[in-house]
Amino acid sequence: MLPNAALLKKLVPHLFFIGILCVALFIRVQGGSPLPENQFAEPDAYLYWAQALTITTHGYLPPWDMQRWLPLGRDNRQLLSLYAYGIAYAYKTLRVIFPKITHYQVQLYAPSLCFTLGLGILFLFFKRTHGILFAALVTLLLATLPGSVDRSSVGFGDRDAWCWMLGTLSVISYLWKEQMALGWRRWLITTLSGFLIFLGGLSWEGFGVFLLIILSAELWKFYTTDTEEHLKEYILWGLMFVPWLYLISPAYRSGYGFSTHVASLMLAPPIALFILRIIRHVCIEYSERLRVHSRKLAVGLTLLGIATGVGYFFLQADTFAATAFPFQESEFMKSIDELSDPNFPFWVYRYGSIFVLGSLGFIIQSVRLWKWKGVFLSIALTLFTAATFFRQPLEAWIGSSAGDSLFFSTLVFVPMGIGIASRRRKETRAELITLIAIMWFFLWVALARGGKRYDFFIGVPLVFSTVLLLSTFAYFINRLEMTKRLSQLVSKQLITTGIAISILVPVVFLAPQGGNLQRSVHITAQMRQHRPGQGEITKAFKWMKSTLPQNAIVAADWTFGSQLNVLAGVKTIIDQDHYIPHWVVLYNQHVRNARFQHEALEFLKTHGATHIMSTQAEAKNFQRGSLSHAFKSVYPKANFADADVKIWKIYYPPHIKTNPKYLATQPEYSDEQ
Repeated sequence: MLPNAALLKKLVPHLFFIGILCVALFIRVQGGSPLPENQFAEPDAYLYWAQALTITTHGYLPPWDMQRWLPLGRDNRQLLSLYAYGIAYAYKTLRVIFPKITHYQVQLYAPSLCFTLGLGILFLFFKRTHGILFAALVTLLLATLPGSVDRSSVGFGDRDAWCWMLGTLSVISYLWKEQMALGWRRWLITTLSGFLIFLGGLSWEGFGVFLLIILSAELWKFYTTDTEEHLKEYILWGLMFVPWLYLISPAYRSGYGFSTHVASLMLAPPIALFILRIIRHVCIEYSERLRVHSRKLAVGLTLLGIATGVGYFFLQADTFAATAFPFQESEFMKSIDELSDPNFPFWVYRYGSIFVLGSLGFIIQSVRLWKWKGVFLSIALTLFTAATFFRQPLEAWIGSSAGDSLFFSTLVFVPMGIGIASRRRKETRAELITLIAIMWFFLWVALARGGKRYDFFIGVPLVFSTVLLLSTFAYFINRLEMTKRLSQLVSKQLITTGIAISILVPVVFLAPQGGNLQRSVHITAQMRQHRPGQGEITKAFKWMKSTLPQNAIVAADWTFGSQLNVLAGVKTIIDQDHYIPHWVVLYNQHVRNARFQHEALEFLKTHGATHIMSTQAEAKNFQRGSLSHAFKSVYPKANFADADVKIWKIYYPPHIKTNPKYLATQPEYSDEQ
């Protein structure tokens, strides 16, 4: 039997592991019970719920969803719906053990469970690479980080935590196999990494960013080596997702709308890098002259590949306007709150001092790891941080135009700095992990600068870099004479632990610089702002569910789209999916803010609407003057004039005709007004 001390030492990692996962899960399930039955805290969740119900019933999603975006319907073939399939099959599996479980309950807790699972894998990985203390600090910070809570709480129901989990596992499995010796285990983890990317590619149009993080490491290895290494391994890794994504999902073969660039993000980069590697392999294999200059050849091919990617970006710039791509958006997309630009208080509230400490950690680590060669990268990261996190204070000083110019300049400077810093590869584990973390930080923070929703994905590199900074600080403290004398009484490990905890406690518990735990619980409570809530909108939905026929088509603001489909059981013409964003613009122009009732009736008849619903604020615009007899009030029966939610049934006069201009999917001009 092990002595008590040895037993305790063996149990400590397991206790840390279980404790941190419990903390993460506890924070995210706060306030789950007050949620009204069958309601979520996010409107997109209703879409995945409806899809999961369809998959459970029929086994698959039909090619077209004729419950919404009428009269055309929604092209389900352009959706990446693995999350809905996951909910449906998780429900089928769990129903065997828990017969009373519902789709709603599975989806309600899925975000918290996905995040906790990903957090557990992070703990195990960092325990293996950096030790138990480092792993505990990283995962504890991430578990309590407010910016990582809102989209992974019970009730959110959207796919963000699912995609975060798959992205994190993809990157971790790649780093894990890079540290393994040649053999069947390395081949197995390589296969797993590629398969996880395949799952992510079937889950979200933006998953290609995680792939670019991994490919940046592959490009770095290509750039810094004289010969081809592990080419067969790379081929196996690519074969796990490239051909299957193309064959399985039509979005990768003929994508349009939000799927326009999925093939460019998920398929083109790994194929392009494979071509570059093959070219170099053939050149150095069959040409003695080129073999001597293999490094220069790699540099030239790398620059060619980067130039091709940048050229594609600028050639396709016009196609970004109708998507959620944050560097160029239509006026309508700019009006969506989750795609709006984050301001400085946003970063402070959601990340406290972590976004400062994390940025500073990367800046210092660049010099510490690459010495003088890392100075340019350090400066580039400093400017990048200033142009993103400190955007508003900076632009108040130099102007918004100069601030944007600085930001776009850093998009060139940071990759250039990485190239300069790593001209000679050291073959160290720290170098590869740091490179991956910098690219994760660089790509997701750049996207988050133009869209709040993307900040959910920046937590991992920020907390990793923060703990690196703490480690650096502890390293210098341990070199002080006073610490050396103290180490004669207690171990250096205990001193390092004490230093880390003394810094970590204020960050986790004390405001305003920290207070992560309190703000995380507060955000979780705020997430209980469920939609549609317990007010008049819910009553209207229940009335529609019990009164209107199944073929009723209700016109309403896009934010109510999927809620009307699921909770009211009716068909709709626009929703928060923004499949045809121009239709939302047309609805606002010709119905919500219609100048004449004639144009409103034409628009509604063209889309086949049988009823129209509006809130009190919307009705003020819609009811200019008095409505004609074409609109008959049907809900509520009493006190209709003062009702918060109003529903009319539409009786189209004979002279109202359909007009194809109301089915236009693109504006007449490039910029929607």
